[in-house]
Amino acid sequence: MRETLRVGFVGTGGIARGQHIPAWNALPGAEIVAIADIDPDAAAKGAALAGVEEQHLYDDYEKMLEAEELDVVDVCTPNCVHMPPTVAALEAGCHVFVEKPVAISADQVRQMIAARDKSQKLLCVTQNMRYSDEAIAAKRFVDAGGIGDIYWGRAEYLRARGVPAWGAFIDAEKSAGGPCYDIGVHVLDLTLHFMNFPEPVSVSANTWLEIANKPSVMAHDPRKYTVPEELAAGFIRFENGSCISLAASWALNATGNNNNISVFGNLGGVQMWPFTLVTEQHGMMLNCTPQVIGNKGLGGHAEEIRRFVAAIHGRGPVPVPPEQTLITQRILDGIYKSGQEGAEVKV
Repeated sequence: MRETLRVGFVGTGGIARGQHIPAWNALPGAEIVAIADIDPDAAAKGAALAGVEEQHLYDDYEKMLEAEELDVVDVCTPNCVHMPPTVAALEAGCHVFVEKPVAISADQVRQMIAARDKSQKLLCVTQNMRYSDEAIAAKRFVDAGGIGDIYWGRAEYLRARGVPAWGAFIDAEKSAGGPCYDIGVHVLDLTLHFMNFPEPVSVSANTWLEIANKPSVMAHDPRKYTVPEELAAGFIRFENGSCISLAASWALNATGNNNNISVFGNLGGVQMWPFTLVTEQHGMMLNCTPQVIGNKGLGGHAEEIRRFVAAIHGRGPVPVPPEQTLITQRILDGIYKSGQEGAEVKV
């Protein structure tokens, strides 16, 4: 293993330039050396930020993989094209860090896992909410038995008027799903993370498209809105008897935005925003506000990438293994299927 990891990017849009590239730039022992993007403007902006020279810019990731000696590939493409470059990079002998949602079907995730196993390289999925200061502290408290056995999780990421007017989020050919894929995956993943990823058995859900495909005060073009929903709500049952309630929206006639996760156990509970621990002591219910010792200013993306690099060097586990995101993807598949069929479905 090289002392300084050589990193290549596939896709250098907003999330790459806003989070991934700065995180890799700030990390000792890693250097971004090549970029592939079908959009030359995005490639040039990414290269300027990463310090990549023009001769190492490519309009095709396969050309990059063939020409460059890379250790790691960071995939920041739209949802529908996460799998092909991930599999290709693994087959080329690279470790891969890929944006969420990991894919657009559970079958795609299984293909990615098979490619990882064959390559014997590492595959990690971006789920940066796990690695905020508060989430790290909450997970530590939950794993220590602070709230006992968790039997219900509630996950909501609701925007009243927050349809993305940038990127490919509203284009079904590139993103496949709407807010359930974009922001619902975040709160679902974090809730499952606290619950240690129990085995899901069924999903009952619905999806609605009532506002976002019509003229409104929002900045996006409603004529280009082709993803299937603006609001998804579902109820997930697990083999161990626990359940999760999930809701995600980009457009909703609500009083404002609401982003929250709560998990409830037989000894206590955790609410994430504001971060609160609930316990029963001495005949009283206590709502406790923890003093969180932070990670020295690292954001969730940077902390996860730091841990991924540590895993590459054998100094810890892969922070978000695809086996976990396969469970998440099965649930997301179930939400869309249940919404289409109007009935509970097995997952």
